Amino acid sequence: MAKDQGFWIPMMDVFNLGVPGPSGNENDTYVGEKVIYKVNNLLNSGSIVGLLRKILMHNILFPDTAYSFYGFAGFDGRTIQPVIVQPRIADSHPATKIMIDTYMAALGFEETANTRFGM
Repeated sequence: MAKDQGFWIPMMDVFNLGVPGPSGNENDTYVGEKVIYKVNNLLNSGSIVGLLRKILMHNILFPDTAYSFYGFAGFDGRTIQPVIVQPRIADSHPATKIMIDTYMAALGFEETANTRFGM
């Protein structure tokens, strides 16, 4: 279906999305001029449904950096990885724990344990 609808990106073509950026346990990133593409391996989400739930929650809490679905990447008959896209924030840098704690507290969250937040 992804191929029929034009949402399929052969794994060899993901480098055409942008310059390879920081990658981690969950995503390989590709940096474009105005957006960042994230090819998600579902290791932390467990399933596409789990990933979509995380994206929905992120978009509710952080609308300024909302994700959009872009397509699927993979190797034919072997792997399928969702690709999401997010606006690129120029000259950004990782937030410190204090910055995260302050921001989450301003939203009404309290740190419960192991940097998890609850209301």
